[in-house]
Amino acid sequence: MTIKSLTFIAIAATMFTACAESTTTPPSKAQECAAGVTAQCVLGTWSTEGPTIPQPTGTDVIYIIDPSHNFREDPATLKFYVDEKKVNKFEFTNSSKSTAFECKPTKIYGNWEIINNSIHLNATAGNDCIDRSQNDKTIQAEINIDGNDVALTIKELYFLEPEMKSADAVVKANAYEVYNFVSSN
Repeated sequence: MTIKSLTFIAIAATMFTACAESTTTPPSKAQECAAGVTAQCVLGTWSTEGPTIPQPTGTDVIYIIDPSHNFREDPATLKFYVDEKKVNKFEFTNSSKSTAFECKPTKIYGNWEIINNSIHLNATAGNDCIDRSQNDKTIQAEINIDGNDVALTIKELYFLEPEMKSADAVVKANAYEVYNFVSSN
């Protein structure tokens, strides 16, 4: 090999190494959500199998999917994204398994923002299923991480409130919406 060939190979190897070192893997959703409810954490598509209700077991209370509103076969989805105008938007798509007859199936659109550990939701379209007084609301939320599985819990009923119209008032008041992360947008 000539000196020119060796020099070219050395330069090419250096450039390849420099490029390879600058490539980083994007953070996982679990890493993005390690700090809790943040704008970066909630971005993406989430799914729910139905309203989560308290279930007494002896002296403890566990939370389960309400058996009469189980969307396991066709989960409802909630997508948080930023549109081309840099506005935070959401899109909720109800399950075809919904038992809320007046809202089946439906999409609800609106704007969102994070305020401390809460999500401010303002339903602006397709919101016929939500009580009008509830369209613009700030709701406490939390993130739960188990390995690579990430869940977003909205600490009261908002999108799934129509599902629970006929539920016992105490159960309804203590029901949550739990969404599992599905994918980035």
